[in-house]
Amino acid sequence: MYIKDAYVSIFATQPSTILHQGNETTQYVAPDGQVRALSDYRVAVPQGDQNGSQRERWSIDQTSIESVELSADGRTIDTGNGHQATLQYTGLSGSPQLTVEANITVTLRHVTLDCPDWNSSISGCDGDWTRDVETLEASKTVSTSQKVVVNRLSGISGNRVQFETHKNRVGAVIHPSTEWSTITVDGDVRARSNWWFYTAGRSGWQTMVTTTATNTSRAESSVRPVQVHAFPSQQAPYVPTEPTDDGKRPLAIEETWGTELTGPSLPVNIDLESADPYVNADSIAVSSTTLDESAFRKVTVQGIVRGQSRTVSLSEQQTVRETNLDLTVTEANATHAVVRAMVTENASDDAVTTGRVTIRNQTATLNSSGMAVVTISKPSLLVHGQYQSAAWWRTDQPYAASEDITKTPANFPDFQTLIQLAVVTILWFIPVAVLVFGFDYMSDGALLGISNRT
Repeated sequence: MYIKDAYVSIFATQPSTILHQGNETTQYVAPDGQVRALSDYRVAVPQGDQNGSQRERWSIDQTSIESVELSADGRTIDTGNGHQATLQYTGLSGSPQLTVEANITVTLRHVTLDCPDWNSSISGCDGDWTRDVETLEASKTVSTSQKVVVNRLSGISGNRVQFETHKNRVGAVIHPSTEWSTITVDGDVRARSNWWFYTAGRSGWQTMVTTTATNTSRAESSVRPVQVHAFPSQQAPYVPTEPTDDGKRPLAIEETWGTELTGPSLPVNIDLESADPYVNADSIAVSSTTLDESAFRKVTVQGIVRGQSRTVSLSEQQTVRETNLDLTVTEANATHAVVRAMVTENASDDAVTTGRVTIRNQTATLNSSGMAVVTISKPSLLVHGQYQSAAWWRTDQPYAASEDITKTPANFPDFQTLIQLAVVTILWFIPVAVLVFGFDYMSDGALLGISNRT
């Protein structure tokens, strides 16, 4: 009953970032950090009585915030004391609920005075006052909680990639498996995610309220906590590193992929536009023709929480193998042609059993023997085909594309058909020849110079 307006508040959890997703916000924290807490209270001292033969006086003997305790899901992590407490935590994981609890104690001094020889005519004591001193203690516990999500960078995986067809080209596939801000592959060469950041003051701290037993006043707060926010921008992930002297960027983003989500609505006082929808890119494929292969042996992933990063080794390496496409026309006529496509690895001559072959506008999938058969209509003299594998970052065994050109065999008639054609031609032209020679003979050689001379 003596402690009034007691409270404890989390001034800041740092480092932390509030992530805007859809219509919800989530506060992400690092596994190790601190919570800064503020607590205060008011002591209601009873009104004393200074009149009559029995009098009493009240005063505050001692007050303190004895303990400020930080716990995560009921497990005590750290303790402090005082109006401003900085509490440390380490090794958080999952989605714990952080609770700050403050224990406030007050000691009051109650003095009672009694006059056994009271003179009513003069309203005074003719003798000595009897004095009795009493000490009263009061305590109160207040608490506040905050739900957070620990942004751990513990699930990062990936692999390096080399190319048989381009010896100076290297690449990597990286799976951060969580929200990330940048991925650094070599010095200052890095890829930037589509998560952008801004800082804003936390709501509820604009005004300071001072309360006494008889009055409440408000004033603009001189201290406000600033919170980092992250939101999906409309710009896709990109490479901010400047190009080299020959105009080439040292790193290229082949593709980012992940779950497509509904974009968030930012507060009206934030003049920024978020993407809607957006892809939560938890995987990325990058390549380079200027960096050395060793640049991709280790990569550093920076999280969305300040100071949070993790360097991982990409020990596994894949090779984009060179392929050979061989086209053979097995059947052809004026209306269609049947083309057999065979795809093999260039180095081992083993059959390639994944991917597709495209000839003109027809596409076929390779079978277990590395073969596909395509039928095209109205074939031209030259037949052009192309083999295309799945993107090298989308498959466990990547292959390079390859092409081939073959000729459609000429459609000559057989010998019997030629003999029949010759006989028919002769039979057609005999009457014509007789007529022409006869006319020339009758006209004394006017047409062909043949005349009747004896």
